[in-house]
Amino acid sequence: MRRKCNRIKRGSDEMKERVSHLFKASESQTYFGSICAGEDLMDKIIELCEQHGIRSGMVTCIGSLKQAGFTVFKMKNGRTDGYAPPTVIAEPVELIQATGFICEDEHGKLDLHLHGIIEKQDETVSAGHFLRGYNKVCITAEYCVISAGHVTGKRHYDPSLGYKVINFHHSGVGGD
Repeated sequence: MRRKCNRIKRGSDEMKERVSHLFKASESQTYFGSICAGEDLMDKIIELCEQHGIRSGMVTCIGSLKQAGFTVFKMKNGRTDGYAPPTVIAEPVELIQATGFICEDEHGKLDLHLHGIIEKQDETVSAGHFLRGYNKVCITAEYCVISAGHVTGKRHYDPSLGYKVINFHHSGVGGD
């Protein structure tokens, strides 16, 4: 059963009703790579995806960071209320795991929605929604991208939620 999420209106355009969804990526490809010390984790993944024509897919990675920058959603009166100010851990950390989605933003620019778990040298663990420009690689970061073939993701602001969300669409033949 498909669950309706909400209806999104933008100016004179009305988007289809947002529903929970799943599409088969019939022509997916998997890429493996590493990122050198000093590069920003998110910026470099986006740059390499652009170079290889990847417009949609899933990313997973591990490694080490010179510092970590992330945020979490905040609550007000029992409801979500935007994002908290950035948390910056200004010391080398182990990137235990990060996973996310490559998609296009509302302007067609490549975007990366990435969440990660890091461990500080004192063994405390933190996690959150990673922020571009805050996560420089320390030693290396290894990652995998699964390109979605004919499935594309578009990230748009959903006013009913107060957050950007990714909607996936089947953009060709060969999937269901």
